[in-house]
Amino acid sequence: MYLQIIGGVLALGIAIYFILLILYKKKSDSIKEEVLTLLKEYGTVSFNGKKILFSTKKTNYQILFYYVPLFAELTINSKTKWEINKGGTSQLIDQSSFLSSDKEKLVIIYPTTVQIKRYINENEMVFISPNNHFYHMHLIFKSELKNILSEGTL
Repeated sequence: MYLQIIGGVLALGIAIYFILLILYKKKSDSIKEEVLTLLKEYGTVSFNGKKILFSTKKTNYQILFYYVPLFAELTINSKTKWEINKGGTSQLIDQSSFLSSDKEKLVIIYPTTVQIKRYINENEMVFISPNNHFYHMHLIFKSELKNILSEGTL
């Protein structure tokens, strides 16, 4: 009897997990499609394998969609080490594979809108704006992308 209840609860939990995973994937895909449609209005979008390339009159960019949970903070510790702080826990992410390319990067951050920080050295930190260019990349919130493109700063 207890084993059946535990099995039922476990099966329900697994089903809920997969439903949430599918909903997240659909939402993520719709955000990416929306951004790509917007980028096509201001330049050319092409695909090279799994890489997304965006060309404007000024520059060619490699696109990275980067998920940062809502109300989480993104801190750029170094060129290859990024940190996401979420509710008292932090997660270090190694970006060396993405940043190994010599192309300019355009990193689209979604859904968070918490100010992005970057360490300049061990004890100095600055806030990042979309116009800041560092390590051959621009970090832009999805919510700011249309304004940045219409201003022509990229």
